[in-house]
Amino acid sequence: MVFRIYFYQIFYLEYHPMQELISHIEKFIPNLDDRIRQDITQFFKLRKLTKGEHLVHEGQISKNVYFIKKGLLRNYIIKNDKDETIWFCFPEDFITVFSSFQLQIPGRENTIALTDCELYWISFEKLEELNAQSHAWERLSRVFTIKFAIQQETRLFMLQTMNAEEKYDYLGEHFPHIIQQIPNKYVASYLGITRETLSRIRARKT
Repeated sequence: MVFRIYFYQIFYLEYHPMQELISHIEKFIPNLDDRIRQDITQFFKLRKLTKGEHLVHEGQISKNVYFIKKGLLRNYIIKNDKDETIWFCFPEDFITVFSSFQLQIPGRENTIALTDCELYWISFEKLEELNAQSHAWERLSRVFTIKFAIQQETRLFMLQTMNAEEKYDYLGEHFPHIIQQIPNKYVASYLGITRETLSRIRARKT
């Protein structure tokens, strides 16, 4: 009997299909009980996107929140007929169009896959139901809200207080994976500078 329990634990930890999501949640809520693990397994569903496919379009209501298992995505808006990058999403990020999701109103942002992606998702309605039933789920929702607020504050701080080279340096210091993995045209768009300016900055840094 002890052997069977031990074998189950090893199998679950190594081969459970949602272990990435469970492990990430445990960074914020250690020692998840079995009920929360069951909720994750039962209510999160897998969705796959191909490169160039949109997850969300402007004007849609964001009805789900997603956890990125694999792949890269980009949030952007169309402003004065120009594509303006808002943020990038990497594996182990939770993503949604935040204001649209929280208020269940049409959003302004678009989210597009930069690579093939695999995401786990849960609906607004189900997450609200879980929040009402469990303090652990409430805590997870607060963590997501705080991470989103920090992300927005970071971009606003860069855009309003730094020149082009300072923005690039800040990004390289705090978010080097963006510079390393994201195409130049999207990095320039995120920083609010031209691709030519970004190229000149990079040339001076090498």
